[in-house]
Amino acid sequence: MENLIFVFYGNDSFIIKSKTNQLIKKYDIDEFNIAYYDIEETEIEEAINDASTMPFMANKKAVIIKNCYLLTSSKPSKEFAQNIDAVIRYINQPSSDTILIIQVPYPSLDERKALTKAIKRVATIEQCEPMDEMDASSWIRRQLGKKNIKIDKNALDEFLKRIEGKTEVLVSEMTKLLLYVEDQDVVDLKTIKRIITKNVEDNVYEITNQLLVRNQEKALEIYRDLVMHSEDPLRILGILVNKYREIFHVKQLLSEGKNQTDIQEYFNASRGRAYYMLKNASAVDLDTVKNHLKKLETIDYQIKTGQIDKNLGIELFILGV
Repeated sequence: MENLIFVFYGNDSFIIKSKTNQLIKKYDIDEFNIAYYDIEETEIEEAINDASTMPFMANKKAVIIKNCYLLTSSKPSKEFAQNIDAVIRYINQPSSDTILIIQVPYPSLDERKALTKAIKRVATIEQCEPMDEMDASSWIRRQLGKKNIKIDKNALDEFLKRIEGKTEVLVSEMTKLLLYVEDQDVVDLKTIKRIITKNVEDNVYEITNQLLVRNQEKALEIYRDLVMHSEDPLRILGILVNKYREIFHVKQLLSEGKNQTDIQEYFNASRGRAYYMLKNASAVDLDTVKNHLKKLETIDYQIKTGQIDKNLGIELFILGV
């Protein structure tokens, strides 16, 4: 009997979605026979009951279970009483009419769990991780090479820096770049800086890093570069607040004896990001984090009540911490 149960897990949600769409296309499933269930919002038994029913005027249907934390050691923000036995009964006798796709946007599966063991015996399981820098470099060169276009090394390095290992960003920015340089022979650094969008959240994350090591000059340079690229200072302010709250939360987890792996799974972050989250939280004292948060909240209030210009307010925060 053909295996119709698939598990896609890992840090790259874009690849998980892409593999899901490939299966839907492979089995030629129409939109009326595709159902999504987010088990952070509903009970998994609903998805299993759906998977057990026949497709609507078609040979195959797809049931997609999103955010399946049940295969990991992570906990959702809102838990339901999940019927694991119903899932195990289904995977032992699955419907031949249903493609069951289980999406697990977490870095690893918990091999100790009975559900994980049961699924591993019958399912096709694929890890979905972002390309490393070497693979991404080769992919960029290949895409440009198809159009007989080369890329300078410094331009390539800047491209990689700006996409920050995110596959979805890489694909969308490459599509944009190919349209822009179709009449060129070589992509240079100037072109990359003009075309490839900087990731706002990652840049604000770097502003936070620089402020924590008291490098206000570098933090201000990054902030002004974002504003120059038409980013809204209020959006930047909001991300700054979230970053400091994140550091505060990590410090609380550390005080409870949590380690890097715990932090990675708790925030559903990559290994690299979890490392820097822990590093930042360890390097700064709690009073500093509270002080910065208090200043940000004051500036937010002053901006929204018209007491200070939003751009000036953020620059004063950066220079004053």
